[in-house]
Amino acid sequence: MKKIILLMVFAFLIVNCTTEPLSTDMQTEAEQTNSSSLTAKGTYSECDPISINIMAGQFTNSGKILVENDATNLYVTYTALPNWYFSEMHLYVGPYANVPVTNGNPIPGKFPYKKSFNPLVQTYTFTIPLSSIVLDSNKCLFIAAHSSMKNIVNGTTVGTETGWAGDIKFPGKNWATYFNYCLRNCNTPPPVTTCDTAYMFGNNTFIDLGISDKWGWAQEFFPVQNGSYTANLYAGAGQNDITKGYLAGTVTIVILDGNITVTINTTHPGTVLTETHVYISNFPPITAAPGQYGNGHVLNNVTTDSYTLSHNGDGSLWIIVHAGVCTTE
Repeated sequence: MKKIILLMVFAFLIVNCTTEPLSTDMQTEAEQTNSSSLTAKGTYSECDPISINIMAGQFTNSGKILVENDATNLYVTYTALPNWYFSEMHLYVGPYANVPVTNGNPIPGKFPYKKSFNPLVQTYTFTIPLSSIVLDSNKCLFIAAHSSMKNIVNGTTVGTETGWAGDIKFPGKNWATYFNYCLRNCNTPPPVTTCDTAYMFGNNTFIDLGISDKWGWAQEFFPVQNGSYTANLYAGAGQNDITKGYLAGTVTIVILDGNITVTINTTHPGTVLTETHVYISNFPPITAAPGQYGNGHVLNNVTTDSYTLSHNGDGSLWIIVHAGVCTTE
């Protein structure tokens, strides 16, 4: 009798503690990256996927079903928790009346979407054309997601369970469940464009020069020497506080024997120039109004603009660079 019991225990261990071939790569019917991590946006759409727990053996949380849609397809992703793996999946989507059942119990083998895995996987996505799904008048459907799962620790199978996802129980005697999903429209919001005043950063503020109570800078070069100088172009920097604005671009000034080239470039993503004005003189500015600087360009949403100017005389060189900028995000 003892020998019979020992043989039975040994057979049980052989069946339940076998080593399974495993794969941690994402399997999918649509191209995607090898990552099952979630972001604020869905993998396939602009909507956050809805998440439904997969219960293994009715009481153990073993993973999630993630559902999202775009204008063309429904995406149903099975994702297992650590140490859980899928060997089979069976999926039904559509009206409840069409679910294959017998005596109120679903028949996973007759579900229209199915997949077997060897090696086992931890995630897989079914991509289903919306045109193939029967929806109700509210564009809603029912989803029955069944799976065969294995609990594997250190390469050894310690349990094999059936998994179901959902909060609605089928009327039969087993514990199978399903859930409801309604199509969503989460299109990318249209880009927003904002326009600002921008000035080249300088060593004198308009307020210090007494020419305005508004923000802005002038740059004094003294003594004037040949060379190339680059300064930042800030937009929306109220009260001359650059932390209140943003770096819209740069200004490069090249001085060569009385010839001065001023080049304005945007560097901020989505930022373009709509107008520029340059003040250049031996004397400090007496106005902050860009239209009175003497040099100006009206532009059609470009990212660079330049001036070739001249400077005569000794002493100081004063420069103000103003730009109208628009940023689309």
